[in-house]
Amino acid sequence: MPSVACNWNPGTGVCNTHSGSRPISCGAVPSRKSTCYVSVRQKWQRIMSSETLLTSARRPGRPARGTEGEATQRILDAAMPIFLAEGFEAASIDGIVAAAGISKKTFYVRFNSKADLFEAVFLRFIDECIPTIEREAGHVGSASDCLNRIAVASLKVALTPNVIAFQRIITAEAMRFPQFALTMNDFGQSRLHSLIERCLEQAVEAGEITVPDIRFAADCFLNLAIRPPVDRAVLGLERAELTHVKRVAVKRAVEFFLGGCRS
Repeated sequence: MPSVACNWNPGTGVCNTHSGSRPISCGAVPSRKSTCYVSVRQKWQRIMSSETLLTSARRPGRPARGTEGEATQRILDAAMPIFLAEGFEAASIDGIVAAAGISKKTFYVRFNSKADLFEAVFLRFIDECIPTIEREAGHVGSASDCLNRIAVASLKVALTPNVIAFQRIITAEAMRFPQFALTMNDFGQSRLHSLIERCLEQAVEAGEITVPDIRFAADCFLNLAIRPPVDRAVLGLERAELTHVKRVAVKRAVEFFLGGCRS
């Protein structure tokens, strides 16, 4: 778990630890005291900077063998396909270190456990996926255009085999490793939630819609337009792909949602 806790105050709407004035400043979830996005990002930065510290700490006369200086990346690269193919429980550290071409000692210098490794793999994966959605949300346009772009971009990312596999693992391990679900929420879903909030705020300022509670409205939009097709794919009820039918459903969901915001 991230070591810097978010001191979220639902009464004032402030993340006291990171001096945020509203949830989108750190990604904290207003319904509970949560680890915020800032602190999770700090953990990820520590993971990725650890290699530099470890490399610089090597004794003179013991140079890195081959690409040994990139051991953390090699571990992450090797672990991801193993976790996705075998699941968390079946995946073994022995198999991962063998695939990475490193020793167990090298592994445990960087990760305390298999759970720590899985969280690092997932953090890197999210950090590679979210910017695509953030770029789409950054375009100027009407509320309808903005929400449609966010929803379509989100589903393009979410309705892929790797995302669905991660979701299934995190769901299966939720009781034993709740930190996996917290990471998914705080580092991924909260960032998406913030993009929707920003879109709605801009629409309110432009006079397009009237929304008394932005956070609640953003959550309603997520539950209406984005979560259902992802949940159906996780359960195996639908294929993990963004089809024409699903694009049409997104457009209808946006129109339905905005109709309620204008009434």
